Amino acid sequence: MNSEDGVFVLCSEPDSARQSVDALLSEGIPAKDVIVVSSVPPEHYGIRSHQRTLMPWLVVLGAVAGGIAGFLLTSLTQKSYVIHTGGMQVVTLWTDGIITYELTMLGAILTTGLVFLVTGIIRGRSQIPCEPEVSAGRVLVGVASVPAPLRTKITETLKAFGEIKPPETSPDLRA
Repeated sequence: MNSEDGVFVLCSEPDSARQSVDALLSEGIPAKDVIVVSSVPPEHYGIRSHQRTLMPWLVVLGAVAGGIAGFLLTSLTQKSYVIHTGGMQVVTLWTDGIITYELTMLGAILTTGLVFLVTGIIRGRSQIPCEPEVSAGRVLVGVASVPAPLRTKITETLKAFGEIKPPETSPDLRA
């Protein structure tokens, strides 16, 4: 796809943001290419999020790994020391469950932090535009890469919803 710079509109009302997203979708822009930047989640305005992420699955995987590590830590530690228990169990499941639970939660928390670091800071977000007006409650809607034949049509369509902004990418946070 041969494309030029993106087209963004700064909407002052949530209704105009929702209508601009609908207009972009009706113009043939794929839902995954529409960018919505706001100070609150877009679902608050009635705009469905089209972004798919693997984060929930990675967090569950981290929690399962933490739980397995916690259970193995407690049970193998208890079995490695020879003690005479007088016929009682060497590995007590109820008390080991506390440590297993805590390490399950620790695995989920650490995985969440790691995913945030990798996707947010280390990989960077140079595709997402940065506008100071967004923190004041306005909503930025647009497309980062518009095909050349559709550029003028999309620009004219979005002018009805707010102020057209040139795409300025966010500052580099890795410095």
